[in-house]
Amino acid sequence: MSEQRFFQELETRRLKLRNVNREDLDFIFKLFSDEKVCEFLYDEEIFTKKEERELL
Repeated sequence: MSEQRFFQELETRRLKLRNVNREDLDFIFKLFSDEKVCEFLYDEEIFTKKEERELL
């Protein structure tokens, strides 16, 4: 597994950028297992198992 990197949170009036955490794993799986979404966002094979979401 690759080294985990943490970045400072950045926030504006309309946007908040933060590090991904374990609570985001279900959302990540849902997003990257959707064929239509991956057509535009992800240049790899779509996720088929929940374990794959932790590889990002």
